[in-house]
Amino acid sequence: MKVRESDIYVFSGTGNTLTIAKKISEVFNAVGIKAGVHRIEAVEPAEINLNSTVGIGTTVACWNTYPMVKKWIKSLPKADGTEVFLFDTMGDSSLRMLASIGKELEKKGYKIIGSKDFVMPNNFLLVESEEKKQKKLNKTIPLVEEFASSIISEKADIVKGGLIYSLFFAFTSFLVNTWRWKLSQKIFGFKVDKKLCIKCGLCAQICPKNNISIKEFPVFNGMCEICLRCVSFCPAKAISSRLLYKNRTHRGVMTEEIKWRNSI
Repeated sequence: MKVRESDIYVFSGTGNTLTIAKKISEVFNAVGIKAGVHRIEAVEPAEINLNSTVGIGTTVACWNTYPMVKKWIKSLPKADGTEVFLFDTMGDSSLRMLASIGKELEKKGYKIIGSKDFVMPNNFLLVESEEKKQKKLNKTIPLVEEFASSIISEKADIVKGGLIYSLFFAFTSFLVNTWRWKLSQKIFGFKVDKKLCIKCGLCAQICPKNNISIKEFPVFNGMCEICLRCVSFCPAKAISSRLLYKNRTHRGVMTEEIKWRNSI
């Protein structure tokens, strides 16, 4: 069945995946396919429109994705052939994560019509120069346009997995889940430099886990999944972590775009 309408649900930490979702939506809308972009953490799984073609996009984290995203996908309602395309953004490799997510969705009655990994600027550890980031974007955006067009023409490729990649997915799922352990939160959690903090409250507003509360200064409440939104978009660069090399960060979109609450 050709795409007539699409709802694209996306989780984006620092903006890379949102950039891809917006480009896919742009291609769809240009040919008359009504497409909207919605953020995963603002939409209850039961509320998704099963009568439209569904897009799901997420960030690759430790060759996997965030627990909140996997919980959202597992909570999706059962379907009867609803078509779904998948995409992710990564700095290096996803170990074919989308194949495992696709299997999860197929068990629920969804039909995977396309899936693709996209290399985007690193937002963790080895954050590149602006010039190198732009070179990556220049290579990737045309591939996004090709993927969107292939969905429209029903010729999109699908990421295939296999036993070894399923085992990788299970192992990396365990690794990502350790981030939520109390010890991990204590060792790797973000810290606020009170001398730099301007008390604007942006970090609390954009946190997808509602993990930050504002007292005199921001307080982290032990539920962080290290999406890096708060540290990357802090206007005063007042948030740091042992996980960040020289506190370098990456923003894939403007601050106003990451503040969106439902759809754009």
